[in-house]
Amino acid sequence: MNKKIILLGGLLVLQAVLVVFTSFQSKGLLGHSGMQALLEFNREQVDRIVLSDSTQQVELLRGDDGWVTAEDFPVEVDRVDRLLERLKGLEHGLVIAQTEAALKRFKLTEATCERQVQLFSDGKPVVELMLGSGAGARRSHVRVGGARDVYAVALGGYDLPVDLGQWQDKSLLKLNPGVVQSVQIGDLTVIKDTVEASGSDAASAGAAESTDAEPESEVAWVAADLADGEQFEVENFKRDLDRLLGLSYTRAYARGDLTELAKSEEAANQITLQLTDGRSRSYQFFESKEGEMWLIQVSDHDAIFEVSSYLGSRFGEQMLAEKLVKELEPEAVDVAESDGEALSDSEDNTIHVEPTEAVTVPGSESVEALDQEESVEPSEGASPATGEADAS
Repeated sequence: MNKKIILLGGLLVLQAVLVVFTSFQSKGLLGHSGMQALLEFNREQVDRIVLSDSTQQVELLRGDDGWVTAEDFPVEVDRVDRLLERLKGLEHGLVIAQTEAALKRFKLTEATCERQVQLFSDGKPVVELMLGSGAGARRSHVRVGGARDVYAVALGGYDLPVDLGQWQDKSLLKLNPGVVQSVQIGDLTVIKDTVEASGSDAASAGAAESTDAEPESEVAWVAADLADGEQFEVENFKRDLDRLLGLSYTRAYARGDLTELAKSEEAANQITLQLTDGRSRSYQFFESKEGEMWLIQVSDHDAIFEVSSYLGSRFGEQMLAEKLVKELEPEAVDVAESDGEALSDSEDNTIHVEPTEAVTVPGSESVEALDQEESVEPSEGASPATGEADAS
């Protein structure tokens, strides 16, 4: 009997220990309710960002003039701001798991994580976050560096790209059309001529005067020194020039990579823009070795810019002097001139008009009627006064 009491007492103590242990282990799972901020950091103090996966790494640095890559290439500032805002706004609910097996299952170990992002301030790490497997639509499993708690948050791999090209400033080559004064393509010079637009009618001119609006100007591009019989394809030129001035590249490389990337070191085409401030910008176009992309070397940038095959072929193969200036076809024989020669050789080259009744203008007599009166002799038996025939 005493043995049973001792045994039951021991089981009771064991149960109590198990309850306390389980409660301690579950504290992280049930320790709070609602959503809480996942990361704590000051956005303005972050001066370095490192994004990586198992094969690639991107490093972004805050400089005096904005964010740049580790290669000192300008970064799209808005994209960096969106990243920091997204990380700062992450919220989590209950802990999903904590065990080592769970970290492997959710791909949240150092070796298996899908993405890793690190934020630094003054050389010190302030945030480390690992992104693992998906946890539903636009959500992923994550864990903070140094902790084992697994959460599901609204973040995806697309928010943390490790392709350097996605961070580079794609607006770097864009130019305002108003600053371009002339364009040189081979031996072809095209000059911008600005003229005031003429009103289509008096009403439009009056409307402009009533609103005190300054007259609008029209831009005309004129090819210089064209020979007789040559025609400038101005519409094709304007279309491709607009593409060039609004150019958005896909990726930038170091200038020294041209030999490895280009099919030939000889440019397929060169276009030089003369700007209103006295500066100039030259573009050289090279086809890539693979033939799927084109490369552009720009005189005022220390980089090689990659563009699509379509855009590259427009600049490198179509925007050429020989494609923009065409020889006019010999004019056909003038049909009207031939008809005129035939008429001059005909027997009668006059215009015949059928006789019509004379028209008398009030207050005067018809010239035709007077001529007829003078030419007609009175007939026999007719009255000299009236010219009527004798009834008998």
